[in-house]
Amino acid sequence: MTRAGSAPWWRARYAARERQRPRTGGLELRRITQAALRIVDAEGLSALTMRRVAEEMGVRHTSLYRHVASRDELLVELVDHVLGEGAPPQTGRGWRADLEEGAWEFRRVLLAHPAIVPLLTMGQLLGPNALRARETALGVLIRAGWEPAQAVQIYLTVAHFVIGTALLGAGGAARSAEERTAMTELFAGLPQYPVVRELAEPLNLPDGDQEFAFGLNALLNGIGDPG
Repeated sequence: MTRAGSAPWWRARYAARERQRPRTGGLELRRITQAALRIVDAEGLSALTMRRVAEEMGVRHTSLYRHVASRDELLVELVDHVLGEGAPPQTGRGWRADLEEGAWEFRRVLLAHPAIVPLLTMGQLLGPNALRARETALGVLIRAGWEPAQAVQIYLTVAHFVIGTALLGAGGAARSAEERTAMTELFAGLPQYPVVRELAEPLNLPDGDQEFAFGLNALLNGIGDPG
């Protein structure tokens, strides 16, 4: 059986979409994924079922199966739906500015839907919105003079950095003021780790955006310029 989200599954999916004719007044995949996202944002992934989505939409759950055959397929389509929320970068200031703006926009979208973020690590992102973003970013890099293989590596490095930092944030790495105070007190009582003890305050920086900006800037500085 073909796994939902795999390359063969998406190949069949794209072909089916080419053949499928929209029905006037009928259900659309976008409406289904929008309803699913409302549920996940409000109640978490565990609340998402085909019946729950149908209830949210006010339709019979059997009517959903023309568009998604299972919950697994719905999750794949839901991820691609979220990836379509980002606006393509158009800074007019060159490849680095576009890549930087795109990274921040990608981060914004992911942090707006933290329950979705872990799903990005479960397989390749091959849906139309994912490929549209990839097409845009790679085109920016190649037009700027990067060799195709270099463009791919740059794109993947930045994309994986964004996903990784978002995954940490979605997983609870962001700490409250109380948690930071408790951690500082913990470090203060551990003289066997003098460097960690000395740096207790900066280690507890609460600003995830500040950490992200530093890391992204370091990545782009390390990449340099084409040629």
